[in-house]
Amino acid sequence: MEDDRRPRRERLDVRGIVLVALLAAVGGVLSTYVGYLGNLINRLFGVPFGAGQLIAGLHIVWPLLARIVLGRFGAGTMTGAIKGLVEFLSGGTHGVVIVLVSFIEGLLVDLGMGMARRARLPLVMLVGAVASASNVFAFQAIYFSRVSPGFILVMAGLSAVSGALLGGYLAWDLHRLLSTSKLLSRSAGADVPAKRTRLVRFRDIVTGLVVMAFLAGGVTYYVTIYDPFASPGEVQIAGAVESPQTFRYEAWDEELVAINAELRGSVTAVPAQDYTGIPLRRLLERAAPTEDARTLRVIADDGYEASFDLAEVMADPEMILILEDGRLRLVAANYDGGSWVRRVTRLVVE
Repeated sequence: MEDDRRPRRERLDVRGIVLVALLAAVGGVLSTYVGYLGNLINRLFGVPFGAGQLIAGLHIVWPLLARIVLGRFGAGTMTGAIKGLVEFLSGGTHGVVIVLVSFIEGLLVDLGMGMARRARLPLVMLVGAVASASNVFAFQAIYFSRVSPGFILVMAGLSAVSGALLGGYLAWDLHRLLSTSKLLSRSAGADVPAKRTRLVRFRDIVTGLVVMAFLAGGVTYYVTIYDPFASPGEVQIAGAVESPQTFRYEAWDEELVAINAELRGSVTAVPAQDYTGIPLRRLLERAAPTEDARTLRVIADDGYEASFDLAEVMADPEMILILEDGRLRLVAANYDGGSWVRRVTRLVVE
């Protein structure tokens, strides 16, 4: 009689459905936070884009963990799609496109994990690498980027390494932690050692602390930085100004100017084209910066910001605020794409 060693798959019960919903919701909400960290990494490396792919694997943890836990095709795709939807609804900067990108990542997770009966660590890390790197190619295809193929491959490589370590390994270790803690059935997903050593316990503690720190950082970010209730089409001008005020785009129709600018951004490059908006220096003139003011910070509703020398801004006629999809966006023709802040809500003079 043939010995069928195929692991028995658990039925998707209420606990499983709740777990998938939680993973998708947490992943979607924290994706904006991950994007913000990516922008900070870019600034630390002194580049306008690309370096943020070092943490792209954190987006893959959720569909990978769901696929390992449930052990069935479709779990990764479902989690990825819901995660993308939650990210879009919670104010993700990529807009509705992120739903498609997350769906593709989840589908690749399902296809990759389907290559073996058991979710062993090397396979999980490989799948995490491929799924994470797919975001680079998906964004380039959607936006028809003019970024060089060599640089795209570099970004994909960084994303793949992140997907293997921050995505694959973390998902596998989280599943092992949940299993050894008896929060999940041992029969589901990845192989879990029967005996727990001191090393395993130490790894459990480290993994738990990493996850807790990440979640705490996300909560802190949304409480102190993220501004989901900012009014579209408005920006607050504050700081070292004599007349703090609220700028409303529709009230400045007579001040509209047109410029021609080319964007070289973090996931795309847009050929030179015409943009129509309000000169930033005109708004600042109305607010009247104080004599000791030196810097202007342009801040988005998700906490992302770009800093400029105030004197250069006041002398630059090609820095304008445009209305894009109902939100204000800074177009800075003489700066790299990282300075073209989307969803602007605050101008702070310092």
